[in-house]
Amino acid sequence: MTGFLRVFLLGFLFYFSIVSCSILRETIPSRPLNDGSISVLLKIDKNAREEFEKATSWEVPYTFIEKDHSYAVIHKEKLKVYGFPKEGINIAKGMPFKYYSGNYQDSLSESIFALADIKKGYKDNILNSHYLFWVHRLFPKHSQYKIIGKSARGREIPAILLTDTNIPDEDKISVLFNCAHHSNEVVSVEHCYDVIYELLAHKKKYSDIFAKLKIWVVPIVNPDGSRVFWHENMSMGRKNGYPGWGQITEKDNPGVDINRNYPFFWGKTKSNQTSSVSNSVFFRGPYAGSEPETQAMMNLAEKERFAASISYHAFANCILVPYTIDGTSNPEPDLVWNLGKRIASSVESKNPNHNFSAKKNIYGVDGVDQDYYFFKYGTLAYLIESSHLNPPYSDVPKILESLRPAWTILLEEIADGSKLYFKIKDEHGSPLAANIKLDKVLFYHGEVRTSRKEDGMFFQSFPGIRGIKLKVEKEGYETVNWEGTTWRSWKAIDIILRKKAPAQ
Repeated sequence: MTGFLRVFLLGFLFYFSIVSCSILRETIPSRPLNDGSISVLLKIDKNAREEFEKATSWEVPYTFIEKDHSYAVIHKEKLKVYGFPKEGINIAKGMPFKYYSGNYQDSLSESIFALADIKKGYKDNILNSHYLFWVHRLFPKHSQYKIIGKSARGREIPAILLTDTNIPDEDKISVLFNCAHHSNEVVSVEHCYDVIYELLAHKKKYSDIFAKLKIWVVPIVNPDGSRVFWHENMSMGRKNGYPGWGQITEKDNPGVDINRNYPFFWGKTKSNQTSSVSNSVFFRGPYAGSEPETQAMMNLAEKERFAASISYHAFANCILVPYTIDGTSNPEPDLVWNLGKRIASSVESKNPNHNFSAKKNIYGVDGVDQDYYFFKYGTLAYLIESSHLNPPYSDVPKILESLRPAWTILLEEIADGSKLYFKIKDEHGSPLAANIKLDKVLFYHGEVRTSRKEDGMFFQSFPGIRGIKLKVEKEGYETVNWEGTTWRSWKAIDIILRKKAPAQ
């Protein structure tokens, strides 16, 4: 090989490596689809449609078409080029999100359903119910369609349960993914649908997960907020929109911020991101757990005792690790931080301005779902802030792919990681609700760990921890001391509690 050729090849390889790295680290502009600083929505009268189409050379698509008006999103820099606004073609303000979404109208009118349809565009509460129902119809052996409760205005809160329905639930452990506590963060919903699509599209790859776990996915916790954001006004939707608290005449910001309404440390934070004022966008409600949406999630958690969860939001580009509330102290040893940091290191951020990282919080809040689950059940409960807020849907697949390792790592940890897995029973084999007291585990907020009364199940993931000592206690029964190591095999150990002998 000549010296010139060698230098040429080395130069080419260097160039290729730089280009490859730039492709792998591709970022996406962080501005949202409806960001008025770079784009606007035009409202076009029916009599001006022909003029609009000619002026734009038919290169600007309509995002929504009604009888008397059509709508189109256009970059501000193009306004002068096309000579807009003009008679019949004006800038629309205060419009609902459906006019921006692009393909909402088409998705709503589709009569044939395939799994890939759930990846075609953003979803409101109507499409969400439709898609979850038809996903179950397509995959009856790997899913169940559930209604976990109703909203403040009486709308159903649908969920889908992903599991191998041919295998009994007796030894399965539950995991939760939920989205759209704040329904103006529509990109969060797509992360829930990413879980649904990837698991069902690759059933063989995830067969072990389907066999061991019950994966609950609630894509829109706040269907009322979704309704107003999509169909009334984009300035609403963070709250549930129910005018039942405060002045009944309030119309600007009615309702409660559901993710300030959970009982743990409710109302104890002095912060401008949580409020007792009913018209604040951060209104936490009149009392803890006041909202039916909150109650639905709490009831589901009590029934399932989730081993892990992720709640999706937008768009601070980070994973929040419980406890996130200022003034709280995590149990020692801390089971959630090491896993949280491992998840954070696996995510390659698509946000050009911020790296993805693990944090305690972004600002002071209270009454959030992840802290409640962690306090009440020891759930490895994380909150993931997506990297973007409602970008054009063409950018969403790259965002989902970048954050996908978070939920895959979490599922793998529960299925195959170090764990304690007991079934607490009496001498006759009947399940018992008993207290599990872990030796050398320090709690600071009165946390109590118990087995589930329906089946005596106690499950706790222990990332990176081996040796364990504990006591199993129940009033009227002899205490059982257990000592051993956490294990990775999927087998529950029976612990038998015997009734105390009557006092002589």
